[in-house]
Amino acid sequence: MMPRLVEIAVEPLTPSAFAPFGAIVGAVGGAPALDWGTLQTWMAPFDVDGPTQMTLCRYHREPVEWSHMERHLGVTQAFLPLGGVASVMVVAPPSDPADRNALPPPDSVRAFRMDGTVGVVLHRGTWHALRRFPVGAPLIDIVLLTGRDTQAELERQARDGSLPRLTHEADYAAVHGVTFRAVGV
Repeated sequence: MMPRLVEIAVEPLTPSAFAPFGAIVGAVGGAPALDWGTLQTWMAPFDVDGPTQMTLCRYHREPVEWSHMERHLGVTQAFLPLGGVASVMVVAPPSDPADRNALPPPDSVRAFRMDGTVGVVLHRGTWHALRRFPVGAPLIDIVLLTGRDTQAELERQARDGSLPRLTHEADYAAVHGVTFRAVGV
């Protein structure tokens, strides 16, 4: 049986719309935490169990379609785009971290258009598509701040297929019989 296609409308990335999933990294609303005239800083939440890992991820343009999502339990994860390229970020709310199979219902999946000038930090356990989808460009480079242990587990899984402990993965096609496509990109 073919999975049913669910279309997800792409939404603008705003602090209030994204709040259930994480926070925006950038000078968006509110006074700076530090203002020294020619230097202002805004705080962004970031939390990790153990050492931090910074990685450059390059995502090539592809159809904005997916069925696989993942979540990370030991880190908040930050995605910081370089070069001003817009992209689509797909998320779903956190669910019971003790249950690997506690996948949010398909109608809770959301897609946000990131304009390339701000990044995002995901709450621990926020489900997200494995890809960031560049818009209007052949590729996007994104700096990923993550946990070193989380990254090492994913690299080990890619090499030998071992099941990660700090990351839960799910295929909506297998669990719910659906695949997704973002519309209005």
